[in-house]
Amino acid sequence: MSDATVSIGVFDNAGYTRAVLDLTMRLAEVIFAAGAGAEDATAAMEAITRAYGLKGTEANVTHTIIALTHEDPGTHESITRSRNVKYRSLNYGKLTATSELIAELIENPIDVADARKALATIVSARPQVTALWRRLGWSLVGAGAAVLIGGGLTVLVAAFIATFFIDLITTALDRRQVPVFYQNVVGGAIGPMTAAVVALVDPSANPSLVVIATIIMLLAGVTTFGAVHDTLSGFYLTGTARMMEALLITGGLVTGVAGASLLLARFGLVLRVNGNVALTFADVAALLAASVVIVVGFALAVQVPWRAYWVVCLLGALAELLYLAGTSAGFGLVWSSAAAAVGVGLAAALTSRVVRTPPLVIVVTALVPLVPGLTLFSGLLQLSDGNIDGVLSMLTAGAVAVALAAGAILAQYLVQFVWGPARRLQRRFVGPLMALPVRLSRSPGKRI
Repeated sequence: MSDATVSIGVFDNAGYTRAVLDLTMRLAEVIFAAGAGAEDATAAMEAITRAYGLKGTEANVTHTIIALTHEDPGTHESITRSRNVKYRSLNYGKLTATSELIAELIENPIDVADARKALATIVSARPQVTALWRRLGWSLVGAGAAVLIGGGLTVLVAAFIATFFIDLITTALDRRQVPVFYQNVVGGAIGPMTAAVVALVDPSANPSLVVIATIIMLLAGVTTFGAVHDTLSGFYLTGTARMMEALLITGGLVTGVAGASLLLARFGLVLRVNGNVALTFADVAALLAASVVIVVGFALAVQVPWRAYWVVCLLGALAELLYLAGTSAGFGLVWSSAAAAVGVGLAAALTSRVVRTPPLVIVVTALVPLVPGLTLFSGLLQLSDGNIDGVLSMLTAGAVAVALAAGAILAQYLVQFVWGPARRLQRRFVGPLMALPVRLSRSPGKRI
């Protein structure tokens, strides 16, 4: 009789462990697929399992696999769960809601079945805005980019229309599971086609600016920030994979733009893409307004929570102002970008608590106008033409991307080191948490 009782207890314990591991995996998968870094997903899994009484759990995250293993201290039986994250898309509304749920479960673990229902409600919830508004958001990114690089009214309108149809077409291709490389080949080809129309309608306009605006829009969703964050945090495999993904997408854009330009040249419409745009304090009001438009558009597209809009707009303008101040003072692209990222990162680490939004959401959205997509594209385009100067452009783009991510991460680490749990976390993790709620206090508490 006692043997039967022991067997039932072991079975129930294993079943409970599997239920907790499954819940934890689902939570980590949602935040990782929505834009969180590998470090945040790992920290979330370990914190949740500890909250539910499972000690000694080992979590592992790569670019496409999330794994979680627990060894029962009584029976030494190991239970492992893994999930394959095939598709990722920035959805900061879902990321924020899931992050809040994780914080609640860490502080007050509820029944596993109830927690799974709460997560299912978040996953199945209607989007914050309709698909049309998200598409208009990407159009605002293109229009704001056109103004940011010196385009006039014709270029602005053309960029708005072009980016609208780019998102429409690439979304349709994505639904048919067309590889992302070919999606960007098609998206990149639309820019030169639109630029050719602009050259015919308004000969005084600079049609190359339309191409650049559409490129910035397409690269805005390429989170080189996540790649650098994972690399600096010690997740080298995931960081390298994300960087390769960004390069693959950029290569698709190069192919599309170069192919469309060659086709237009056969019909006598020669289009020269010139990405040498100097930004100065001369038009600071227009540049700040354009940066805010880009931030608002990106926030709509990736569904940033409404309560955080005023913060991301303010910090987007701050990022552009700090960047312009740095370049005007002669600090160059890299150090100016780093200074802007540190300033935005410090402000985001504090304001994120006010609007109850993860710092990652605020930082990435505010720094979108400074993403070095144009420089990276110019470098690859130069290399495709056999110009060795493309190597220098690519190195510059890489340095700017690292400066943006490293500056923002450094700022977050400094804030957490002074007020948050960074000292304790450093025993297990390399960098600070960006997508999870942390307690900015030295007082005891369960929150991460």
